[in-house]
Amino acid sequence: MTKAGFINMFRKGALMLLIAVLLASFAADPATASKENTDWRIKIKSAAVVNGPRVTLGDIADFYGDLPAQTKADLSAVELWNAPARSRKPVRVNRNKLRVILQHYLGELVRNCIIPSTLTMQSGGKVMSQEQLQRAVVKVLTPQAEAMNGDYKFRDFKLPPYLFFKDSMDSLRVHIPRALEPGSNSFRMEVVSVDGKVIRRLAGSLFVDLWKPVPCPVRPINRKELVTPDLITWKSKNMAHLGNQVWDGKGGPWRVKVPVGTGQPIMRSSIEPAPVIARGDKVTLMFRGKNLKLTVPVEALEDAGVGQNITVRNLQSKRKVVATVVNAQTVQVK
Repeated sequence: MTKAGFINMFRKGALMLLIAVLLASFAADPATASKENTDWRIKIKSAAVVNGPRVTLGDIADFYGDLPAQTKADLSAVELWNAPARSRKPVRVNRNKLRVILQHYLGELVRNCIIPSTLTMQSGGKVMSQEQLQRAVVKVLTPQAEAMNGDYKFRDFKLPPYLFFKDSMDSLRVHIPRALEPGSNSFRMEVVSVDGKVIRRLAGSLFVDLWKPVPCPVRPINRKELVTPDLITWKSKNMAHLGNQVWDGKGGPWRVKVPVGTGQPIMRSSIEPAPVIARGDKVTLMFRGKNLKLTVPVEALEDAGVGQNITVRNLQSKRKVVATVVNAQTVQVK
C-alpha cells in the first residue's frame, strides 16, 4: 500500500470512528435521541469555491446547531472528491450524486444534511451568494432611496442565485441607468478586475415601495367644485402604484374636472385651474399693438383661468375672438 493510500485509509477510519461516536451519543438515551438528532444540520451550499486539490465537506457545507467545535472541524476536513481544474468553468453536481457521496462518508448522518438540487463549484477565485449580491445592490441604491424623502422598501429582487469571480481580487460594481423611482427599477452589475477592466456584465431589477403623504378629499368632491383647504387631508400612499401624476397640493386655485372620492389621491389629471372668468361674465378685451392700445367690452362664452385662452364676443359688433385671460376683469389679444 502506498503512503497516500495509507493516509486516506487512516482518515476514513477516523471519520467512521467519529460518526460511530455521534451515533452512539444519539442512541445512549432513547428518550432524547430524536430531539438531539434535530439540534444540528449540515447545509450543503448551492455554490462553493474550492482552494485545495480535493473537495472537502467544509468547502461545500455550513454547519448549524449544537455541534462541538472539534466535531465541526473534523467533519469539515472530510475529503470527498478531486477538485475541478482551475482553468475549467464551474462544474455542477446534482442532488442524487451528492446524496450518494454523503451517504458513503457520513452514513446515517446524511439525514441531517440539507441538500440543494444542484451544487456548482469552482476552483479558486470567489463566489457571492444571492444574499450577498442583494446586500451589495442595497448599499448602492440606499442613498438614492433616502433622497426620495419617504418611507421606502426594496423587494422583488431579480438576481442570479450566485456569481463566481475567477480571481479573488475581482470586485462587483452596481450601476443604475436612471434615477431610482417608486416601482420597478433595473440595474446593471459588472465584474471588475483589479486593474479596472470590466470582465462581465449582468442585469438585475427590483421593486421600490415608497410611502409619502398625498392630498386626499375628506368627502367626495364633485365636478367643477373648487378644491379648498378645508376639503383636503394628507394620507400616506404608496407612490409605486401612483406614479408621478399625484397632485402635490401646490398652486391654484384649482377645481375638480373629474369627481374624486373620499380618501382617494387627487391626481393632476383630476383638477384644472379654477376659472377666474365664468361663462356669461362681462369683461374688458384689451388689444395691444406696437403703437396702439384698444379696449372694448366683451362677454365670456366659456370658463377659463388665468393664462388660458377663452372665446369672447364683442358686445358691440357681436364678433367672436379668442383671447388670453389676464385677470378676473381683463382678457387680451395681441
